[in-house]
Amino acid sequence: MNDNAYRFFDPMKSEAKIHGLVPGEYCRVPSRVRERMNDGLKGLSYHTSGGRIRFTTDSDSLSVRMAVTQRIGMAHMPLSGSAGLDIFADCGDGLKYAATKQPAFGRTRLEAEVPLPKGEKNVTIYLPLYNGVKSLKIGTEKGASLGAPPPYTHEKPVVFYGSSITQGGCASRTSNSYCALLARRLDSDFINLGFSGSAKGEAYMADYIAGLAMSCFVYDYDHNAPDAAWLKKTHRPFLEAILEKQPELPVILLSKPDTNFGPADLERRDIILDTYRWMKENGLRADFIDGGDLFGAAGRDCCTVDGCHPNDLGFYRMAEAVYPALSRILNKGECV
Repeated sequence: MNDNAYRFFDPMKSEAKIHGLVPGEYCRVPSRVRERMNDGLKGLSYHTSGGRIRFTTDSDSLSVRMAVTQRIGMAHMPLSGSAGLDIFADCGDGLKYAATKQPAFGRTRLEAEVPLPKGEKNVTIYLPLYNGVKSLKIGTEKGASLGAPPPYTHEKPVVFYGSSITQGGCASRTSNSYCALLARRLDSDFINLGFSGSAKGEAYMADYIAGLAMSCFVYDYDHNAPDAAWLKKTHRPFLEAILEKQPELPVILLSKPDTNFGPADLERRDIILDTYRWMKENGLRADFIDGGDLFGAAGRDCCTVDGCHPNDLGFYRMAEAVYPALSRILNKGECV
């Protein structure tokens, strides 16, 4: 690689804009929240799921230099999703996929060049779903322009809260979580607060989320609750704490997606339905989407890597199922 052909910049100290992360850190929550987290949650907060870097340039290629924090990958999720970068370019006709780059197996450093379409374009880089970013430099060709990106159509972000599925496990690419798919289709900013196996409806997280400016709250909290009793104890109070501060906030409630459902799963779904009914009875803005509908009717067994975590098909179908409600909220301000 010819580094001399590029001018490298630090995204945090440049015209580029970083979305989905707290200012000045490759982390999803601020230090005051991390201080209250257990070690598992704290580690996951540094996973950059939902983090994006956006800028404009007329460079015909990029050079990326990234170091991630963890060497270990997962047996059921490719490094391209857990530790990679997805690069998109918009030349005026919408974001188009350009490339995926990831560290080699067993490595933590990535060095790669990415060809881009000719002319001025808006670039979006999606950061790793299941790894942290230790350092990142991006190179544009010497003499090329570098500028701030245009605003999203919907600048106020959609906030997602939930489980490993919300975080993006096990998408093959970092832009293929259902959260990213929805936001890209709607040209909306978003914040991903999915935490693998660890987010369990903690009161301090509800308090943090209640203080966020957001256009919609997608409440995908089901899988992480250890049992139905825990879900019943935490599901509605978590949401009540948010709505107490933002009573006009539109909320989309999801029950968990799975390929098969037993009595325990249906009990959990009914707890979430009870929260939805409470919202409607109190004039609050709510949509409910049954997890049994998220993978569709045909080929449900093709939608996960392990009977639980979605693959790309599963995430695509989830995004398709949630899209009508989220589109209606963002574009018309309406819930059902």
